Amino acid sequence: MLKRLRTNSEYGGITSLSMQNKNEQNSNSYPLTCLVRCHGPDPNSERAKHHLLNYTKHGHTTLSASGVSFGIPSDSYNVDTDEDPENVSLIIVAHANIVTPFLNLKSPISEEEIPNRLIPGTGIEVLFNDNEIWHSAQLIDIVEARGVMDGVQKLSQKDNETWEIGFSRGLPFADLTTPTGEFSMKNVDIAGLAILKVILPRDKWQSKLMDTLLPTAIHPPIQGTQLLLTGSPFGILNPKVFLNSITHGIISNVVEGQLNEINLLMTDARILAGYEGGVAVERNTKRFIGLIIPPLRKKNRHGVEVGLIIPALTIKQTISKYIKSQSKELKESNDEMTRLISEAKHSVVMISVKNTWASGIIVSNSGHIITNAHVLYPILKDEPDIKKCFVNVRIDHPYKQWINNVKVLFVSHPCWDIALLKIPEGYDYITRELSIAEIPISSQNLEKAVSVVAIGHSIFEPSINLQPTISQGIISNVAKVNEKPILIQASSSIHNGSSGGLLLSLPPKSRPQFLGVLASNIQLSMSNSSSLLPKNENNTVIHLTLAIPCEALHDINIYFDTEDPHWLKQFEKEDPAATSIWGLEFVPPVYSNFGTTEQQLRNQRTLALREKEENDKKSGGFFKALFPRALSARIRSKKNVVIINTKEIELEKERQKERELINKKKLEYSNIINTRSLSGMIENEGINIKTNILYGCKL
Repeated sequence: MLKRLRTNSEYGGITSLSMQNKNEQNSNSYPLTCLVRCHGPDPNSERAKHHLLNYTKHGHTTLSASGVSFGIPSDSYNVDTDEDPENVSLIIVAHANIVTPFLNLKSPISEEEIPNRLIPGTGIEVLFNDNEIWHSAQLIDIVEARGVMDGVQKLSQKDNETWEIGFSRGLPFADLTTPTGEFSMKNVDIAGLAILKVILPRDKWQSKLMDTLLPTAIHPPIQGTQLLLTGSPFGILNPKVFLNSITHGIISNVVEGQLNEINLLMTDARILAGYEGGVAVERNTKRFIGLIIPPLRKKNRHGVEVGLIIPALTIKQTISKYIKSQSKELKESNDEMTRLISEAKHSVVMISVKNTWASGIIVSNSGHIITNAHVLYPILKDEPDIKKCFVNVRIDHPYKQWINNVKVLFVSHPCWDIALLKIPEGYDYITRELSIAEIPISSQNLEKAVSVVAIGHSIFEPSINLQPTISQGIISNVAKVNEKPILIQASSSIHNGSSGGLLLSLPPKSRPQFLGVLASNIQLSMSNSSSLLPKNENNTVIHLTLAIPCEALHDINIYFDTEDPHWLKQFEKEDPAATSIWGLEFVPPVYSNFGTTEQQLRNQRTLALREKEENDKKSGGFFKALFPRALSARIRSKKNVVIINTKEIELEKERQKERELINKKKLEYSNIINTRSLSGMIENEGINIKTNILYGCKL
């Protein structure tokens, strides 16, 4: 049966965000979370070296992270308070890396020895609320969450040179190449859980423990589920400010093992230092989803960071012997929005072009796929005739399958970065089951602040065999020309491999809608040595997504109905206004106190020449205005008489004509195959802001 993304008119309403917030407030089953600190002697500051959050003074180091309660200990771990009328014991689980620096590792260590290997003078305490009462905790054990290391190695491909686990510094023992299935400190530092026990006054805490217990049945997590994550980032600095902070995100992807078991969850939530050991729950139901661990980061690659969560079932299997079993069961989530996101995800395919990959969207039941033109440039370099070009496409629903020899029907010239593919004949049995993201006639949800998700095959190459990754955000802005949308800016995070992916709206009172085709994010670079950015270093802004609006793609629908290639040729016409927008061209400021428009332009050119000379001697002011920390920068009024040098103005006109001619040549199709940057240059300051195309490259 053919599936497709339906338009708003075909659905009724859904629960609004305000109603979701009300449901959240009414829920009383939120996990009991805490701040955990571990401290001990450290005369050479070795234990602080690999931890971003540390406080070292007089040879004593303190580290902090997050923790969560899982209820009363089992009988074998509860002999001291089982019949105590005044006190009750509580099991706390934290990430192992807060404890491992304080273990004596001078000789090989076995799993059974861990509690006795804490160096003398080490203390562990937990803080549940901001009343500044720290409770002493006992280390019962450190255990490895099975399957987690397999998931991390699958994502990183055991490449220590490219990937690391941790924040600004890698964890001290973490090694992505260590064999799994055996106890190892190298594995524990990545996938280890510290089991702690704390004794509390029974009269104050007994009523708070019932909601912290693990259920007997845990349903598998679903990609696209909305999450709330609780932890204590930077908690060691000021618990009153950071204790049990909440952030939000989405289950971006699911990492499966060889037997299709779920080893890891990926999230687009920003995992700050100190969040490890915190808890992730489903936003609406507070259903326990998993435990946060340090993120997977690409070395020397700005912005590529993957938030990781150990699934709830793995946590239950790992710590079940330490806590009392319970008979309660959590109901399976029935979130309609999550189901619709999952349905939309099935319309996104992976495209393999030589040694690169990207994403595409199935937009017709005949097997047409829309993607970005720059995705096809690697093969067009060698074969400019698109009739002789073919690519490979992987579909993920109803099962993963590669389709070879997919035809390239059309590749646009600038400024529209659009290409059209078609699955060859003989695959009708597949196309009948595909989810279709039909290009809507009008985008009713194309408004600022509307929630969106970006879906594409980002970061991880095809051999890792993941589903498309999902990231959430909002529409930040819509650039228009004559009231026609030209570019969508969204706050979702996208990476290499996302090109050609799907931007989907999640409006509060209607159903999701196909809004646009993911095209790029942006990069900032600075050639001026006095700038705030390192010289000639590119800085990718991953939380700024640029997408081509569906409203600009209406002619493709007409082509589907008529099969007349004339309608595709519309995307080859030059459009200076759209080219300027997609090229992120610098628009010089026009000052209101300079008289008429003609006078403004003349005086503006003169001032530009003067400021160029000044900026050669000192750092530029405009670049500083791009950063929040320097928002006080302003354009100062010039009260002195402006002397117009007509000769310089004429020379500037000639230089401007030369630049326009060069830019026009750069936009020719043959040149763009080699230099697809569409960059805008603020020449006086040496600032380069350009679109960052997002096809992946197999290394």
